[in-house]
Amino acid sequence: MVRGMLRCLPALLALGALCACQGALNSQSAIPGQYARAQAIPSTMPSARPSSAPKILGCPYPSGDVYQTTITNASPESMSAQYITATLAGGGAGGFQAWVSLQDINSATNSTPLVTVKPGNSYDRPYSPIPWASNFFIEKDGDHHSEVIDTQSCQYYEGYLTIYNASGNYLSMYNNEHIDLTKPFVQPPDGALSTATGIPLGLLAVRPEELSAGVIGHAIGWNAVSHSLNGVAGAPCVSPAGKAHCTDGNAYQGPPSDYPMPYGSHARLKSSFNISGLSREAKIVALAMQQYGLYVYDTGCCNAIILANDSTGSPVWTSSDAKSLATISPADFDIIAPPN
Repeated sequence: MVRGMLRCLPALLALGALCACQGALNSQSAIPGQYARAQAIPSTMPSARPSSAPKILGCPYPSGDVYQTTITNASPESMSAQYITATLAGGGAGGFQAWVSLQDINSATNSTPLVTVKPGNSYDRPYSPIPWASNFFIEKDGDHHSEVIDTQSCQYYEGYLTIYNASGNYLSMYNNEHIDLTKPFVQPPDGALSTATGIPLGLLAVRPEELSAGVIGHAIGWNAVSHSLNGVAGAPCVSPAGKAHCTDGNAYQGPPSDYPMPYGSHARLKSSFNISGLSREAKIVALAMQQYGLYVYDTGCCNAIILANDSTGSPVWTSSDAKSLATISPADFDIIAPPN
């Protein structure tokens, strides 16, 4: 959800801009040794998800220690304080934001027609075909993300710069990804899929049924502020981000002596943060931030989390909730070691 920004426009490539699409140069990180530090193992390990873990529209989250592992007692990794300091110095000190009606997880079934997906550029080959109905929602913001879940087969599809051609009944996507939700998580070899990192934003979205129930049972997505992280092309990322081509080309703009955080980092709201004064909905989000944390999946205008509509309706989220959430900022987080 990079609000109003296009991550990898061919025009920028023509001008030689650094961009982490699957054709960008794999140059080395400007921060030597950062990847090794990011992989430090905490002294207190996260606990695995229970067998009764909440589902996404009736389907499981991929098994493993990514989406539903409790990190409440995990120790911060060794570079946590430096990463947070750099994020703030790079312009990322603002409070968290969330908007309604930007994303919609479309529900498909085994009987939903399969539609061809054509590439939106000359070098990516999006997954095709995917289930699609003519009334499915595409994000109206500049990134035009699309999310589809087959609630019978539990297959998930997410695209970037999605265009549906009704007359030809086909889709065009800059790139996309397909995830079998019944299989264990596997770190993708590349990012630059539906997001810069390759981390699917729809699986990290806060959905209406979760706010209604008062429980979010998974990690949340963090769209960080552009240039507040180590986003230069070729910079190392950490799991669950892709192993390569996993940034958006936005170089860190803080002091050169800083240690900016890698894309894909796992942040956790400190247990010392007092959530008692938050609104009901903001408190539900904050509790998930403490229990499951946030993954940096991309960057954009603001520190933002994702609220998504789905087949159960729209999230109940008011201006009071937004104001309450904005009292939480990256300064209130620790960074823990990435999942396996």
